[in-house]
Amino acid sequence: MANKNKAAPNRSVSIPARHAKAAFVKKGRRIKVINTHGTQVVDCWALNPDNLGEYMSLEHCRVAIERVCPRKGDVMVTNRRRPILKIMEDTAPGTHDTLLAACDRYRYELLGCSEFRGQFT
Repeated sequence: MANKNKAAPNRSVSIPARHAKAAFVKKGRRIKVINTHGTQVVDCWALNPDNLGEYMSLEHCRVAIERVCPRKGDVMVTNRRRPILKIMEDTAPGTHDTLLAACDRYRYELLGCSEFRGQFT
């Protein structure tokens, strides 16, 4: 990735339902994910900007945190078992899981959907 747009401190990025956006966050900075509708699923990805082959891996996270559902204080790890995110706060009303795959057009095709709204793989 040649263009590393550095996000300004306290910059807000709004992501409409069924869409995706990326933002670069420097090590040590915080991000806040707000689910404005309260019921929409939010898929979260974290990648090492210096090596895009290293990314947050939920299968590695399950081993690191020793459970399926992450909680406040848990450190999420990469496919190289290095820390990449720490959950500082969680005000979501539901339970998080690390088992379900992120949404993609192939899943929706299998479910019989022929029209896609938003940006799926």
